[in-house]
Amino acid sequence: MVIIRKAEPKDAREIKQVHVSAYQKNYRGFLPDDYLDNMKIDNDIIDRTQNHIKTNEYLVAECEGKVVGFAKLCIPAEKEVEIQALYIHPNYQKRGIGALLVNKVCQDKKEQGFRKLIIWTIKNGPSVGFYLKQGLKASNTLEKIWKFNIHIVRFEKEI
Repeated sequence: MVIIRKAEPKDAREIKQVHVSAYQKNYRGFLPDDYLDNMKIDNDIIDRTQNHIKTNEYLVAECEGKVVGFAKLCIPAEKEVEIQALYIHPNYQKRGIGALLVNKVCQDKKEQGFRKLIIWTIKNGPSVGFYLKQGLKASNTLEKIWKFNIHIVRFEKEI
């Protein structure tokens, strides 16, 4: 059983473990191997993540008492919510956990009066099919450059 809940600072280490594991598996071939192979989780990163959780909105997906996924949210414009980060640990991918997180964000934010969900992802990247299944559509005009000169595209849907 998967529980979706608000993240707490104590979740920081598990959130970063999910983040690094998902990056290393899903972005191989998109980001430089050297960058992926040298990602680490040290006390400074844990401290920064704990502080970030205190001042930003995060949801975690918990399975058997363990954080296996998370979504980090922001509000880029009035009535819009953006999922800035959505990662599921590779051992738990393809089980519907990402969809549970997206649905929870949409449900909660719609109740709060938000009208649009936004997600930026690598153009032609590994997450595109997932976002399409969630009902998001790629913008034909909104594209920007991310780290390592990678093109990312904005996906959105009305909620």
